[in-house]
Amino acid sequence: VRYVPPPALGQGPVDGRDAVLTFWRQIGVRFTQNTITNLSLEEAAPARFVRTARLTHRTEDDTLTYVIRQVTVLQGGRVISQVNEQIG
Repeated sequence: VRYVPPPALGQGPVDGRDAVLTFWRQIGVRFTQNTITNLSLEEAAPARFVRTARLTHRTEDDTLTYVIRQVTVLQGGRVISQVNEQIG
């Protein structure tokens, strides 16, 4: 899997399922609360979907909120690519 995290998280592309899981575990340590709110589903097909979502990450002292456009590509029912573009 190839994963491009939201730019607000300051990370370049991540390759491999284990690396993606490690990335999100680190986000869980860095922030005490993480929320994803789906805003829209722009496109849905068997091999691809595009959604807009608001992500919020909180620590005791700070909140980081941003909106992304996420493009997910599937092959055989498994994610092979997910790219997040920050749009707000």
